[in-house]
Amino acid sequence: MLTHAQHAVLWIGCAGMGLGALAIALLGRGAPAGQKHHFVMSFTVCALAFTAYYAMANGYGIVQVGTREEFFARYVDWVLTTPLLLAGLMMIALPPLTSGGEEARERLALFGGVVGADAFMILTGLFAGLSNNNPVKYGFFAISCIAFLIVIAVIWGPVRNAALAQGGSTEALFTRLATVLTVLWLIYPVLWILGTEGTKTLSLTGEIVVFAVIDLSAKVGFGLLLCTGILAQKRGAVTRRSSVAPAAAA
Repeated sequence: MLTHAQHAVLWIGCAGMGLGALAIALLGRGAPAGQKHHFVMSFTVCALAFTAYYAMANGYGIVQVGTREEFFARYVDWVLTTPLLLAGLMMIALPPLTSGGEEARERLALFGGVVGADAFMILTGLFAGLSNNNPVKYGFFAISCIAFLIVIAVIWGPVRNAALAQGGSTEALFTRLATVLTVLWLIYPVLWILGTEGTKTLSLTGEIVVFAVIDLSAKVGFGLLLCTGILAQKRGAVTRRSSVAPAAAA
């Protein structure tokens, strides 16, 4: 059974995700043409996380594994939201397709590889959390970490190279977003090791608090950073056009 304090933290997480979804929806009203998908995806991430926190705050999505509570609703949340976060990041870096054929197949392979590795990472993490057998548990955890490293390698390899090729504000926005997401995601395996699923160094209350903070940062914070970055690019484009017009008239 969760304590009142633990329930309170989950309700705060729920409220934070809901407010984040609302803020992104309001920002989306000013979304430039052709970029609305970023706002829709960021809103969806927060809405899914809101649902997961609402479930956990009401005692759902939690199962007893031995003497501890396993919050499997987190993994349902992550397996749905992390691919959307990665897709948003990749769509910043990768230019629009100008043709089909080989270019389209390469793009599909890149997206499929990253999303597949990400889903594999989450599911093997869930298997680790559901196990009470230490060799099996840490085996699944190690496999999950390998998948995580593959995701990070692709983001900072071919995806970053695509952003560098575009340069300017696109490169700057991608680098900012990729850095934030990488740093936040690095906390998750550390928290797993220190928390109740791993060594139990952290109490359940401490674990719930830290998960709520990094979940809010990785979903609401990242979404707002992405959406405001898109709007800033729009303002920059308008400013450049307005400065070119008088010069052309002269």
